[in-house]
Amino acid sequence: MSVWDRVAGSRAAAALARQVAAGGVAHAWLLLGAPGSGKQATAVCMAAALECPVRPAAGCGECSSCLRVVRQRHPDVHHVVPEGPLIPVDTVREAIIPEAARSPFEGAYKVFVVEEADRMNDAAQNALLKTLEEPQPDTVFVLVSDHEDDLLETIRSRCRVVRLDPVPEERIVELLRAEGAADDVALLAARAADGDGDRARALAFDDHVAARRRFWAGVPARLTSPVDALDAATEVVEAARAEVKARERAQRDAVAELADAMGEGRGTATARNALAKRHRRELRRVEELVLGEALAALGSFYRDVVALRRGASDAVVNLDRLDELDAWAAADVGDAALLAAAERCVTARASLTRNANVPLQLEATLLELARLAPPPARLAAR
Repeated sequence: MSVWDRVAGSRAAAALARQVAAGGVAHAWLLLGAPGSGKQATAVCMAAALECPVRPAAGCGECSSCLRVVRQRHPDVHHVVPEGPLIPVDTVREAIIPEAARSPFEGAYKVFVVEEADRMNDAAQNALLKTLEEPQPDTVFVLVSDHEDDLLETIRSRCRVVRLDPVPEERIVELLRAEGAADDVALLAARAADGDGDRARALAFDDHVAARRRFWAGVPARLTSPVDALDAATEVVEAARAEVKARERAQRDAVAELADAMGEGRGTATARNALAKRHRRELRRVEELVLGEALAALGSFYRDVVALRRGASDAVVNLDRLDELDAWAAADVGDAALLAAAERCVTARASLTRNANVPLQLEATLLELARLAPPPARLAAR
C-alpha cells in the first residue's frame, strides 16, 4: 500500500511520486490543473510522503503520520485556504512566514499547502516571495492553482511546476470496482466526480456524501413556483450550514488528537494556536464549498436533459435519475432555457466568494431557475 494510491490513475502524480521518492524534493512546487484533476489530493499525498517515518519520501499510507496528514491533523503540515474571495497578505504574514521560520515539530519537513494559490492578492504573493527565495532547508511549499496566469511570474519561476489532468472516467471506474464498489455505483461516482478520484471515492463509499448529491439533483423537480424555489433555497443553505457544524465537531476532535500526540512539550502552544487559526479560516470556506457543490450538481442536471435530447447518453452525469431526465427531455422546456439554467448555476457558483449575502444569492438563483426551466407537469404533481 502507498499513500499515493489516493491518486492512482494520474500519470503526472505517479511521476511526481517517483521524483519525491528519489530525493528530488524542491523547496517549492506549483501543482496546476483544471478542476477535477486531483491537485489537492496530490498535494496531500506529497506532504504525507515527506512526513512518513515508515517509508520516508514514499509514504506508506498506513502509519499515524500518513493518516494524520490525510485527515489534515499533522502539526507540521499547514493548509492555507482563501478567506472569502482571496488569500490576504495578513494570512501570509501570520500563518506562513513565522511558521516557515520554525523547525518541524515531529516530522522531517514543515509543509505548507496553499490551496487556490491564485487567490493570493499581489501583496500576499509579494510577501511570500522572500520566503520562497530564502527557504529553510526543511520547509516545502506546495501551491495549488487552477489559474496559472493569476500568479506572479516571480512566484511561478521559483516553483517546480507539475501539470495534472483529470483521471479518465474508465480508470476511476476500474479503481472504484477494485476497492469494492458495485458497477453502477462506480460509474455514477466517476462521472459525477469529473475526473477527481477523491471525490469519486467519497461519492462511492460515503453514504452521507452520496445522499447529499441525490438531494441536490432532486431540486430542479421542486422548482414549481417562487414559494417552492425559496423553500428549496432555505433547505440547501441549511444543508450547507449543517456541514459547517459537522466540520466544527471534526475540528474539536482534531485538537484533542493533537493534544494527545504532542503532550505539553516544546512548541505545543504554538502548534495548537496555528491549528486553531487554520480551523477558523477553514470554517469560513466550508459553506462556500458545499453550496458550490450544490450549484454544480444543479447545473449538471439541466445539461443532462439536453444531452439526452441530442442522443449523448454517454455524457449524462445523473445516471440514477434517468426516468426523471427522460420526463424532462420529453417536456416542452426548450434547450436554450435549459442551457441558460445551467449557465446560471455556473455564474452563481463563480460569484459565491464575492457575495456577502450567500443565502440571498442562492434564493435569487433558484427563483431564476424556476422561471427559466419549470419542471414537467407530471413531475411537479408528485
